[in-house]
Amino acid sequence: MQYTLEDIFQQAVEDNYSVELNGRGYEARLVYGIKIVRDKETEDVVIYNTAVNGSYYHELPTEKIKLFTENSWRYGVYILSLSNYRSKLDMIEHRIKTEINGRKSEKQITGLKSHRERILGKYTEVNQKLNQLNQF
Repeated sequence: MQYTLEDIFQQAVEDNYSVELNGRGYEARLVYGIKIVRDKETEDVVIYNTAVNGSYYHELPTEKIKLFTENSWRYGVYILSLSNYRSKLDMIEHRIKTEINGRKSEKQITGLKSHRERILGKYTEVNQKLNQLNQF
């Protein structure tokens, strides 16, 4: 089934897990670092990935928006959040290797390993939810 961005926004509004982030002139919802915003005046809907590239949000490219329009709000959220978690895990693995080959600070290595375990737990949780979604 093909959804419009307005359909996707309505799914986000009806999603009990999404956090409401309304402001002046816009309505917004956030789940797992994926934010969807509808401008009240123009009715334009934009989806952002808040978990990448620093302190400002990036609008999703067309190929990522297709995850939502060809499937659903939750499916797109799960796929993108899994991708975000994989990126974080790759970064943590790189930092662990750098630390082991460099300063060898046991405290830093332990902290990175703990962070990796937390991210792996979140990754597993979202992956299980995606598998449940795919069963229907």
